[in-house]
Amino acid sequence: MHYMQPDVDIHGGKCILRPARAEEMAAVYAIEVDSFRSPWSYASFVNELSTSFSRFIVAELPGGIAGYAVAWHVTGEIQLNHIAVKKEYRRRGIARALIDHIVAELRPQGAGVILLEVASKNAAALNFYRALGFAENGTRRNYYPDDDAILMEKRI
Repeated sequence: MHYMQPDVDIHGGKCILRPARAEEMAAVYAIEVDSFRSPWSYASFVNELSTSFSRFIVAELPGGIAGYAVAWHVTGEIQLNHIAVKKEYRRRGIARALIDHIVAELRPQGAGVILLEVASKNAAALNFYRALGFAENGTRRNYYPDDDAILMEKRI
């Protein structure tokens, strides 16, 4: 069962946060390719739809899918695997709303921490996660083709 959060007000517009559907994978993948130098494969997103411990949430605005987040819930931990927002909708609170939605769904199911990794050169993402209360707790050297990964966590 998925937690269903009511519509979220994003700078004057209603944003619906809900589980992703198979027919939306093309829209999700377009955001992915536009957002990352080394994007996930289309098949990876499709696979997440049927993975029992995966939470794949989309943010839907009247114009279509504005963003998404993929997280795994395993042994009391949430691993935020992927999150992206369409360029024209960034810095409006959508990514924060996606993370809040996942936490609100999984905290009652026993999740006590949310973990993620982010490229060390991605200053915008690092600042975003710090502003949400995430703390750095390690580094994975050469995790990305041209960068290290900063490990971050937040107790929830």
